[in-house]
Amino acid sequence: MTPLTLFLAKLIGAYALIMSAWILARRDVAAQMIERVSNEPSAIALIGMVRLAIGLAIVIGHDLWSGSLAILVTLVGWVTLASGLLTLFLPPQMVREIFARMRFEKRYPLFALISFSLGGALLIVGFSG
Repeated sequence: MTPLTLFLAKLIGAYALIMSAWILARRDVAAQMIERVSNEPSAIALIGMVRLAIGLAIVIGHDLWSGSLAILVTLVGWVTLASGLLTLFLPPQMVREIFARMRFEKRYPLFALISFSLGGALLIVGFSG
């Protein structure tokens, strides 16, 4: 594993763990934020820009397709890049519909569990690698 793979695994893992803890601890704030952001086209665009920048940074710096950890980190980069592009180029109404279909307020434990699992796995492998 490259030093960059280990660094990104730790960074993405820590972020995912912290965000899952925040979702569980501050569910009301997270749901309110999603509701407000989904109704504000400029906020949607800003989120798209940030996702695009993070996705591009990972894909350009770490487009590695060998080794399970490297592949997972690369996939996170590509998914982040794709979500940034979609967020920027889909009409705001369609982005709002996607947010609504996700039904965060009812499924927040599932989102937190996915984030926690991914983050934990990346941190464990990142620090043990």
